Amino acid sequence: MSRNIEIEQLTIDRSAKPHNTFTSLQITKAAFAFLLLVCVFCSGFVIQAAYLPESQVLTALERTSEISADFSHDVIDKQSDEKLSTSVETVANHSVLDASGHIVARRIATVSSRVTGKLTQLHIEEGQRVQHAQILAELDDKQAQISYQLAQADLSANQARFNELTIVHQHELKRLERRSSLFKKSLISEQHLDDTHFATEQIAAQLTNKQALVELSKHKVALAQYQLEQHKIRAPFDGVVISKNAQVGELISSGSSGGGFIRTGVGTIVDMSSLEIEVEVGESYIKRVHAHQKTVATLDAYPNWKIPSEVIAVIPTADRQKASIKVRVRLLTTDLRILPDMGVKVSFLSANKTSS
Repeated sequence: MSRNIEIEQLTIDRSAKPHNTFTSLQITKAAFAFLLLVCVFCSGFVIQAAYLPESQVLTALERTSEISADFSHDVIDKQSDEKLSTSVETVANHSVLDASGHIVARRIATVSSRVTGKLTQLHIEEGQRVQHAQILAELDDKQAQISYQLAQADLSANQARFNELTIVHQHELKRLERRSSLFKKSLISEQHLDDTHFATEQIAAQLTNKQALVELSKHKVALAQYQLEQHKIRAPFDGVVISKNAQVGELISSGSSGGGFIRTGVGTIVDMSSLEIEVEVGESYIKRVHAHQKTVATLDAYPNWKIPSEVIAVIPTADRQKASIKVRVRLLTTDLRILPDMGVKVSFLSANKTSS
């Protein structure tokens, strides 16, 4: 019987709660005791100041203040760590699924030219913010300038011919009026009147032709001006330049080049307001995710920063090789620290956490 009692005494009592070695009350008592000790040291320094040199007194006071500051910083760091761990545990308790992904931009464009030409000016650098329709680069437009001037000259020539023929037509109309009056008085023959009618109608047809040529020349001028404008590369939307792909003197074209000597773009622009998260969720866990579900995102670069977010949509297709489904997550806050292609972890919260 005594042997059984000894064995029972050797068992571990698991009902007792673990003792927290660093409670807030103990930290407060320790801080108060340390400050009291510092006050005692300071009073001793004041008493001995009359007997010690001034340099030694100052050195001792500086050393005491450094020790006090270090201790206060340690106390604050411990309290902040306790709060952070509590918030992390709270999110983890309400999370139904955790997934990893990346920050992606919905609006990203590599800006290029519709025409082929040599780059003469470049006005962008990495990290520069640009606005819609801002000129980013300029190509050699000498040939386009000449074509535009030729179109304008052709328009001027056709307009002059049209004005000249308009005067002739007005003269023929007056002649027809006079001959019609003479024909009524039987002073001229009907043949002369018919000839005048024919000449007037012929000039009217020529006038219509000249007017059409003037309209054609106006369209040619508009086309030449459009082609001239294409030598200026403009920003398609507001954004930030993330890469500069060309230098002054290189050839720029919208098409691909087999030899690799022609650039297909001058730079890449990203709309930072269109950033979102793209994660891949396994097929076995996709039932835990739904649209408008609240989530918490954590960047790998800033693990202590919890970003509120929500599910935009579950892409209705699966990756056969990875057995996963893509999920789009919207960031509910904007910050300069959030950059494209950053690694991020997303915690999908339960309905209870969402409703609270």
